[in-house]
Amino acid sequence: MNITFAPRGILQIDDARITYRNFAGRGDKYNREGDRNFALIIPDQEIADALLNEGWNVKIKPPREEGDTPFMYMTVKVKFSDFGPHIYLVTGKRMNKLDEESVACLDNISIGGVSLDIRPFDWTMPNGQCGRTAYLQSIKVIQRVDDRFSDEYDAQNEY
Repeated sequence: MNITFAPRGILQIDDARITYRNFAGRGDKYNREGDRNFALIIPDQEIADALLNEGWNVKIKPPREEGDTPFMYMTVKVKFSDFGPHIYLVTGKRMNKLDEESVACLDNISIGGVSLDIRPFDWTMPNGQCGRTAYLQSIKVIQRVDDRFSDEYDAQNEY
């Protein structure tokens, strides 16, 4: 994973891994109905420390077994407005822009690669509690296609 700390607090991340995908906004034990989000996996302590120093909310789960590394991640919210997010799905040689209606397909595909930009929203409650929420600004998801016919189909449709 490569992170660039861009102006205005934006994180530009290449070669990312994501999990706990809920682009559909399904309600369940861990999520309210309508809340779209996913978790960005933080691969090592150095990156986690850099994010924490910038005020990002990195969650750390203790290792399941002794000697394992802790599981570190950051929840990223997906909220649609007039300004985004911009979501692109690359399948074979085609790139499609997804919208609020079609983005749920990302919950069930096999992902080969992810690059994304995350914007911060710093908040303060009247009681003085404060924090930073991560919002998706844009993302490119490369779908892994494990299908022996896909290359042949792409070749036939090149014009």
